[in-house]
Amino acid sequence: MEPPVNLMPPVVNEPVQQAPEPEPVTEAVETAPETDITEPVTAAEPEATVAPEPAIPPLDDSDAEVRQRLLSLDWRPGLASLFVTEDMLRSFAVQVDNIAQGQLAAGSAVLQPLEQKFTVGDGAQPQLDEASFKRYQPYVQLLESVKPAQLVTLFNRYEPLLQQAYAELGYPDQLFKNKLIEAIDELLATPDVNYPLALERPAVVYIFADPAIEQLPPAQKQMLRLGPDNQKKIKALLQQYRALLTQN
Repeated sequence: MEPPVNLMPPVVNEPVQQAPEPEPVTEAVETAPETDITEPVTAAEPEATVAPEPAIPPLDDSDAEVRQRLLSLDWRPGLASLFVTEDMLRSFAVQVDNIAQGQLAAGSAVLQPLEQKFTVGDGAQPQLDEASFKRYQPYVQLLESVKPAQLVTLFNRYEPLLQQAYAELGYPDQLFKNKLIEAIDELLATPDVNYPLALERPAVVYIFADPAIEQLPPAQKQMLRLGPDNQKKIKALLQQYRALLTQN
């Protein structure tokens, strides 16, 4: 559209007053009152602290602690008394060293000796019989009553002392743990045989009538004397111990 025509005459010599500029209109903005949205701070619970393991005692003074920790395991009632609790770590080192070589140490016992006497079956040919095998059942039940992982935990704690005891035997540069695995392998290598096993007595003691069996290492012949069932259980335990010892 065209702008409207101004019909009023202009005013001469009078200054034209400009209309005052309108003040800027400021819209009132309502603001919500500030609210505290901070979540309440809950004091963190202190982390549970695990007391560090006490230092291991010297080898010469280790029996008290080793005995306490060993006998505190959940052994079958009445059988923990089968452990010999004097010079425990040194005796174990001696036995392991001998077994790894296929031998049996006469001294340095780890377990108490058998109470029942050795017997042979009736008949013209003496042989190992069930009565002889039953003598070993308390020992097998003892060893089966505690999980191998618990004993390996004890081994790990006292490994430095066992290493020291092994060095005293004349092996300063060899690892005792390796020797223990060798001893386990020696026992696991005991051959499977057919029972009953015939015996003969050429002198004071009985020997196996089969020359192939009699020529086996003493440690393996001892495994055969356990009887087929006991030997099977002991071998199963030894396999578990070996697996745990070779994990790392």
